Amino acid sequence: MRARTDGPDLSRRGLLAGLAAGTVVLTPGTAAAATPASTTASTAVPRGTTDALPLRVVLLDVTPSAYSADDPARSTIVVRARVEHRGTGALTSVTARLVAQRSPSVARSALDQWARASERASITRSSASSDDVVVGTGDLSPGASAEVELTLPAASLGSGVGAHLAAVEVSDDSGRTGIARTFLVSAPTGVAVTPTPLTLLLPLVTGRDGSATGLARAVTERLGPLVAGSSDPRVAWALDPALTLPPVAAGDAGDAAPATPDPTASSTPQPSDEEARTLTDWLQELSTAAAGRDVLALPYGDPDLAALDRAPAGTDLLTRATDAARGALDALPGATVRTDVAWPADQAADEDLLAFCVSGGASAVVLDDTCLPPDGDLTYTPAARARVDLLDTSVEAVVADRTLSSVLADAADPDQVALVRQRLVAEAATTTLQRPGTARGQLVVAPRSFAPTAEALSGLVAAVEASGWATWSSLSDLLATPVPDVPRAAPAVPAASSRATLPTSHVSAVDRELVAVDDFTSALPPAAAGAGPLLQQRAALLLLGVSWRGHTGQLPTAREELAAAVTTLTAGVGVVAGSVRNLAAERSELPVTVVNELDVPVQVDLVLKPRTPRVQLEAVPRQTVAARSQQRVAVPVRALANGSVVVEAQLRTPAGSSIGSPVEIRLNVRADVENWIGGVVGGGAAGLLVLGLVRAVRKGRRRVDDAAHARLDPRPERAGSAADPGQPAQ
Repeated sequence: MRARTDGPDLSRRGLLAGLAAGTVVLTPGTAAAATPASTTASTAVPRGTTDALPLRVVLLDVTPSAYSADDPARSTIVVRARVEHRGTGALTSVTARLVAQRSPSVARSALDQWARASERASITRSSASSDDVVVGTGDLSPGASAEVELTLPAASLGSGVGAHLAAVEVSDDSGRTGIARTFLVSAPTGVAVTPTPLTLLLPLVTGRDGSATGLARAVTERLGPLVAGSSDPRVAWALDPALTLPPVAAGDAGDAAPATPDPTASSTPQPSDEEARTLTDWLQELSTAAAGRDVLALPYGDPDLAALDRAPAGTDLLTRATDAARGALDALPGATVRTDVAWPADQAADEDLLAFCVSGGASAVVLDDTCLPPDGDLTYTPAARARVDLLDTSVEAVVADRTLSSVLADAADPDQVALVRQRLVAEAATTTLQRPGTARGQLVVAPRSFAPTAEALSGLVAAVEASGWATWSSLSDLLATPVPDVPRAAPAVPAASSRATLPTSHVSAVDRELVAVDDFTSALPPAAAGAGPLLQQRAALLLLGVSWRGHTGQLPTAREELAAAVTTLTAGVGVVAGSVRNLAAERSELPVTVVNELDVPVQVDLVLKPRTPRVQLEAVPRQTVAARSQQRVAVPVRALANGSVVVEAQLRTPAGSSIGSPVEIRLNVRADVENWIGGVVGGGAAGLLVLGLVRAVRKGRRRVDDAAHARLDPRPERAGSAADPGQPAQ
């Protein structure tokens, strides 16, 4: 062990900046101003640094996460790192050392500045250092890497309590060639402190692909590790109910397609056996792990609340999403399901959006301290609770710490896990020491795309509490915390978050498709208005999700797929055009055939409109067409003039929307044919009548003449002809 001081001569400005940050000193030209506690943490090289060091140093582990010189098991700090050569020339005599500031930092801004400092910045005030250790063989070629282990006695850091700025510095004969910044934190031994309560909120959301394949992939890459890594029931979930219902996708063909014309049995592409097992196992794990946990129930599809607030149909869409989620989380026994907490994208909302959330049933909203910053003169981090007064009401807020949330987000990168763990412990220690005897609960919110490994997440949760500076607290406990008397600015949405909101035109287009599905549902009997329309409604709601932010270029294609699916939903019901009909009478009936290829009956209205006023059609009563059948409808028609007529036949739902496209029925109207045929038939009948009368008269006269001639016959009667027929003739 040896004390060592690095760095060139400093300008007065650089020295003052370093002292203000807790003895972090920057080389000339790279001085960085201290940042507030809510600034996003980053270990990236700041803009303006053009001479990146040739070696990349990745922290693999820091043990213990909180040291104690009085505890033999925690009295030696061990840091493991991997050194990667990202330059072009071979390096020789490469060594590494662990250097740390002896005095702990007293401000959270100092931690943030150290994490964001230039690769050339150094700790120049009183510091402790490990011995130099050769990296690998001492020689590194471009693309090569080697691991190194460094140790530092905890006693060398003195008796100060809190977080010490530290770094793994790698050098060769020419000077520094790589650096990784971290924090060494002492355990709160010998100090009376109340650990800071931390509430962790993890997102379990569907994402942009709600199909079985998409969900199975999300379970493997994101959702499964989140559930497995949050075994501690004090970790809260924000759960999209779409994850507990049958999978859907905007491009599904629907249930009423002619190939599978049954809206009561889903035709959604079925998962493979492997996907089915993945989803089944994960849902079982979800149900088991939910016991004793706070679960924030999101509206179906996790809609972009800011986008809905801007859209004319936003209130109705939020109601739809809420109704679609109803009962979806009943399969989580033992969980405390909360439906009264809204979570807008980026934890950002203005007063209008907060009022919109309240109108949707929220009594509390998840915001952060960028949206709702505390008074700038405050010298400590306040509890994560606030109340926002609106025009005619008020709403409570749980306020996430933007710095803690941003640091946690980096845990999705395996190379950042060790640094994230030490940074979270350092932040907890520094926050606790601001007011050691007062517990001020803090909220940490992971981004919706958060995808760490299960081991990394569970390790973070365990290490933070094992440090003694923090304890995990449930979301319900945080919501039960009294709102502190801390002035905060009016809620505001950062410009970047506002620009990312889904377009209003997109929201309106999705609403139109939902209305079309609703209207078709009105044509089905209540018992059959199930799977087909429901799947398309859910597919539409998924297009309103926060996960589409940053991917708006894909929305037109997704809407086209949804529109095609909705159109296919109604394809099994239509009108048969048939051949040309001839009308040869002034009043007759027009036969129209309605076909229903679905496995359920439908109720439809048949609307007929002639393009020319040569015919007059009577209104048709509502028709109920049996399943898988055709029905002939006789429509009374009156011919007004002769000629060709095109009649548009359109089916409509009871709600009034069109089913399919209009069908043209062609008529040939010849109303005078009836008169001509009537005249011919009438003339023929009259002729036959006259002929019959003439024949009857003539026949009658013949009979009379015959009788008269018989009486006047002068010929003598034959003897015995009548009087005595038995006598022989004389």
